[in-house]
Amino acid sequence: MTSSRLDAISPAKRALLAKRLADGGRGPSAVGLPVAGAEPRPLSPDQKRGPLSFPEERFWIAYTFEDQSSAYHVPVTLHLRGALSVPALTEALRTITVRHSILRTRYPLGSEGDPIAVVSDSGPVDLPCRDVVGDVWELLDRAAAVPFDLEVDAPIRTVLLRVSDDEHYLHLTLHHIVTDAWSTNILLQELTTAYTRHLRGERPRLPELTVQYRDHARWQRTQAEPFARQLAYWQETLDGAPRDLGLPTDRPRPTEHRSLVPGRCITTVIPAGPARQLTRRTGATLFMVALAAYSAVLGRRAGREDVVVGTPVAGRADPAVDPLVGCFINTLAMRTDLSGDPTAAELLSRVRERTLHAYENQDVPFQQVIERVDRGTDGRKALFQAWLALQNVPDAPLEMGGLAVEEAADVIEATKFDLTFHLLPAGDRLELRIEYDTSLFDEESVRGLVEEFSAFLTAAAADPDRRLSEIATHTSDLEVLQWR
Repeated sequence: MTSSRLDAISPAKRALLAKRLADGGRGPSAVGLPVAGAEPRPLSPDQKRGPLSFPEERFWIAYTFEDQSSAYHVPVTLHLRGALSVPALTEALRTITVRHSILRTRYPLGSEGDPIAVVSDSGPVDLPCRDVVGDVWELLDRAAAVPFDLEVDAPIRTVLLRVSDDEHYLHLTLHHIVTDAWSTNILLQELTTAYTRHLRGERPRLPELTVQYRDHARWQRTQAEPFARQLAYWQETLDGAPRDLGLPTDRPRPTEHRSLVPGRCITTVIPAGPARQLTRRTGATLFMVALAAYSAVLGRRAGREDVVVGTPVAGRADPAVDPLVGCFINTLAMRTDLSGDPTAAELLSRVRERTLHAYENQDVPFQQVIERVDRGTDGRKALFQAWLALQNVPDAPLEMGGLAVEEAADVIEATKFDLTFHLLPAGDRLELRIEYDTSLFDEESVRGLVEEFSAFLTAAAADPDRRLSEIATHTSDLEVLQWR
């Protein structure tokens, strides 16, 4: 972001924007799309131009203050093997961008100095095709790092890397301002479906869209009264909450502000049986069980009885927006009370009650919670440094007529939080993907914490009436975790 763009905003507005700066997260959901035949409806004037949604505003602010940082880029790569039709793929990409107007949206400053959303007309899709020379992953990393100019650029870029006649990598880079995890799954499902249809010379049959993202943004701006009620809940809930988790680190924490920190990802699986046993015995959901165990382990490590963990919610209460690509995700700050040495069952009861209340108040944008709870700060003092996300709907398989399709895993080299747990149920196992700040933690320390998390679940399931101080988390008797 150039200084001239910031200079166009008044000092008071800039102070407010700085105060509103808050990190978001990737949502846990995937979606299976019903099939229906419908041409995209022509956009109304209100669907072509309008105010930003609160998630859009959050990422626009982050983009502005982080000088076009790639921290909020969402890279997606498909590894394609077989006889690829580039014309069919290009037409499939055009189908998606015509259908979802958010993918043609740019964000210039309006006459009042605030950003506005403007949808560009649909046109041909540019799909550069390049032969791979050198390391394909280095090329993909470079493609994902190129900054967007949100004032003039489309928020999605594509490139096709050709390894051979029957091996390609399709790479898409989206800005987080227009997508979340749910949306990325929609995009991939619709793209692969459209490719297959175009390959056959057929019209893609996709779910009818009754609304566009700008309709959602306008709706959000009418919710002042319900948001005010929800803000009151969060102000009361987070009053006096610690701003520092206090988790012991292997190295001192840097003092300067960092929008993105060096990170690494490790993956393992743990038995799902103990967690599922706790859900049956206590009436808690799998997420509640995971949050209770995560908070208990973090609290024990930090010597704290008051733990706050961030978690994403999909933000799609209206079924009409389920098939839309766009950034709907919201963040909840989940505060867990570990005081009084509760039993595991008592802790789960506390977490269950707090979680249900949080869900009832999940619509108010997180940046408004930050403004209310951290009034008087610069807005960058996070409410939490740990993140928990449960992906409770598995990704649908990708099929592209005659091609072997695999979504290539991103190599994590940065993260937004000290510690992030992503959980994915997989039959009798829970796949656990852990991101961690490598400037703070050694891998050995993170592995130990994960093993303690698994041991806590096992011990709590064996005796939910055991108090937290009595729950041993030694891992010697547990199945040895396999890491990758």
